[in-house]
Amino acid sequence: MPGSKLFYAVPDIASDLSISEREAGELMKQLHDVLKASGKIVISGKVPAAWYETHKADGFMKLEQYYRRVPLTEKRLLSVKEFCQYAGGIDVRLARSFARENNLVV
Repeated sequence: MPGSKLFYAVPDIASDLSISEREAGELMKQLHDVLKASGKIVISGKVPAAWYETHKADGFMKLEQYYRRVPLTEKRLLSVKEFCQYAGGIDVRLARSFARENNLVV
């Protein structure tokens, strides 16, 4: 597929894999499930091109076992990166400063 696209839609996947659009739609649903389970933002009807190409190279073999994560609201320990995301996208330096001020281990 052309390297200029950032996202692929069902027709792109169907033409790339030489399958019907119905089959491509089913694959798209599986890919969305993997993205959701990994905590990524999902755009309806589209998947990131680079991410799709990576999974295509693996033969889509790992889709069922990929990224089973606990939602941030259910975790007791967060990484600094996760805390920054949970706190609304604050800067890493601000998060570390907050942790030091509150005697938290980073």
